[in-house]
Amino acid sequence: MDANEKMFMCDKATVLNVIYDALEAVSFVIDKSNSFRGTLIVSSVEFPQLGGRIAVSPDTTENKTHVEVFPNSNDEQQKEWIAAFFDEMQSLIERAGMEASK
Repeated sequence: MDANEKMFMCDKATVLNVIYDALEAVSFVIDKSNSFRGTLIVSSVEFPQLGGRIAVSPDTTENKTHVEVFPNSNDEQQKEWIAAFFDEMQSLIERAGMEASK
């Protein structure tokens, strides 16, 4: 997996809740969402040029969920918020007593 994607060892509903909390923690907002498809369009409150699409895909055979971020551009600032977002998700899941794979 590359730096823009991560697999979490929990169900899609749990991961979506963690995503909402992680986005708030890194000062991002949800501009649009499609719960059926599991996609979110997000942007930074402070830096509107930062953001992108987050895709959430459950594994059909195991209790895992794949999260992938498609940034608006490929510059370094985009990579920084994605890393901070995944770090925050990992931290929230660990605090809740669940494990997430790297």
